[in-house]
Amino acid sequence: MVSSVYRKKRDRPVVRIVLGVIIVSLLVLPVASFFYHLNGDSGDYSNSELLIVPTDSMDAGPTEYEISTIPKDSIIMVHILTDAEKHELKVGDVITFYQDGIYKVHRIVIISGDTIIAEGDASSSADPPILIEEVKGKVVGVSTIIGDLVSAVWRMVRNPALLLSIGAILIVIMLYYTFVVLHILREEEISENIKSGTVEK
Repeated sequence: MVSSVYRKKRDRPVVRIVLGVIIVSLLVLPVASFFYHLNGDSGDYSNSELLIVPTDSMDAGPTEYEISTIPKDSIIMVHILTDAEKHELKVGDVITFYQDGIYKVHRIVIISGDTIIAEGDASSSADPPILIEEVKGKVVGVSTIIGDLVSAVWRMVRNPALLLSIGAILIVIMLYYTFVVLHILREEEISENIKSGTVEK
């Protein structure tokens, strides 16, 4: 009788750990899949960077290109190009580059030799020409959902009252799980004592 009770108590933390691993897996796999697709169906992030687009210069409605419209506050994945990759760019690609001290995310509309002219889909005029070597990266993925989430978090951070409320909730959650862990450890200690005979059965 005591043995079966001990076994149940002993197995309870194991079940919780297994459930925890399953839950974490269910959370991690979709996130990993999301970033894989955002990175152009590639698991190599060594030459990639995440950016948020703060303007609506690329939001003029859907296009026929692989990277279509990019609404304001979208998160984009940019592949940093090698010199060889820069010469493989084509009209319709969305590129990143510095011009007049501004970091731009615009679409290529003309390629002439080593010169590129880019333009925002919603812009009324094209950017001044740049050299291919001035291109920094190429956009390979866009997410409006994550961008909206980041923007919402940023707005919350700027609201002290809301930030304090969220902080208080997080502290309560941390305290609760600390109590749960201590409770599990206490059960383990009691179970070990029962097994060793130092506590009355």
